[in-house]
Amino acid sequence: MDEGEQKRRMDPGELQTIREALGLTGDHLAAMLSVNPRTLRAWEAGREPIPRRVGGEVEVIEEYTRGAVEEVVAALQDASDVAVLVYRTDEEMHAARPDMSHLPARWWRHVVYRAAERVPGVEIVSAASDA
Repeated sequence: MDEGEQKRRMDPGELQTIREALGLTGDHLAAMLSVNPRTLRAWEAGREPIPRRVGGEVEVIEEYTRGAVEEVVAALQDASDVAVLVYRTDEEMHAARPDMSHLPARWWRHVVYRAAERVPGVEIVSAASDA
């Protein structure tokens, strides 16, 4: 039995809950998992079994997100100005942050929110109002 076969299948509610907690739409997570959005909807609705590999792939996304939150927290704790920039659209974020072009702006806003909960006095500022 290989490692993928040893993992339990994710429950549909678990997948949906984690996706929402990550700030991802179904379309965004489907793209990250390289599946059709209809497939993800079928998994979340319990119409199709979730492949065992998906749990590991979702864990990678969760770890990446936790790491991003930690980086923002560290940057805010070290900064004299505790403002953090968010983007209203994917296009706006991808233009300003090409390193995050594989992620939606919605995900970044969730990262910022989670970091702001941990650092008192953080000001969240939209890129459009930064001018």
